[in-house]
This record gives sequence, structure tokens and C-alpha cells, in this order.
Amino acid sequence: MIQHLYFIVNLQDALQFSHGLARLGFTHYYLVPRGNQVAFVFERTSTHNRIILKRFFGADGVSPHI
Repeated sequence: MIQHLYFIVNLQDALQFSHGLARLGFTHYYLVPRGNQVAFVFERTSTHNRIILKRFFGADGVSPHI
């Protein structure tokens, strides 16, 4: 079973997050609209990439987002 890693952001911030992900080299994800929000969904991420993504999205409990 594949575990998905996903982060939900405001629609207004989605483009900024998308550009930031491209700068970091993350291109294998898809977006799921959720009303005024967008979910960034990642499949098959390594432990190292999960740490980077959590920090990038501010979901590591320490880092502010972008």
C-alpha cells in the first residue's frame, strides 16, 4: 500500500509553494482542489524527502512556511 504525503494550503499561496517546490527539485506531485484550498499530494517519498517537505510546508513543528 502506497502512503501519500499531503499538505493543504490556501489557494492564494499555492503558486508560491509550487515555485518553491520546483526550486527544490520536487516535480512529482499532484494537486487536489478543496474549496478555497489546494492539497499538494506526494507519492513514494523517501524519509529524507519527507523531512524536507515537512520543513518546507512548515509542518515540522519548528519552521515557518516559505
